[in-house]
Amino acid sequence: MGELRNRVVQIRYFGDPDGLEVVDAPLPTAGRGEVRVHVLASSVVFTDVVIRRHLYPQTISLKPPFVLGYDVVGEIDQLGPDVTGFKLGDRVADMTVVGSNAAYRTLRAGEATRVPPGVDVAEAAALILSWTTAYQLLHRASRVKRGQRVLVHGAAGAVGQALLTLGRMAGLELWVSAPFYAPMQLSAGMG
Repeated sequence: MGELRNRVVQIRYFGDPDGLEVVDAPLPTAGRGEVRVHVLASSVVFTDVVIRRHLYPQTISLKPPFVLGYDVVGEIDQLGPDVTGFKLGDRVADMTVVGSNAAYRTLRAGEATRVPPGVDVAEAAALILSWTTAYQLLHRASRVKRGQRVLVHGAAGAVGQALLTLGRMAGLELWVSAPFYAPMQLSAGMG
């Protein structure tokens, strides 16, 4: 097996896609409380476009070059000091905002979530942002209760689909709107 390489997709300058480049970067090392993962999948979402255009509030202070990649699923190949609860070979996911369009990256072990065996890594990476957003909307921001009515605008999108599934699981009465569809009611029992 050859020497490990860390290929990354970084922003060279803000703006159009021509500002992106694939380069070799130093291989990261897991520090205290961190794990290093071999990246198996990282998402490319609209938020990455907003970041690339220098319009995303959470990353507005970053200056190029930096690596894109909002979400990541990877296999742990190095454990840093004081990491417990994980072992080499475990598959984990994290919402990193930047830095995950890479061959290898480090994650804070306390923020990594285990990915169950048998779950497709590309599907898992694609779900992180939309499902976390939907969960937070329902349970942290709105604090929904079983039996409540909820209107989901844009139910055909990724967050909308997650809201429908999580809403059914929470026992909500869901009303939806989506392009080209008349508003309709979904009962909590519909699957």
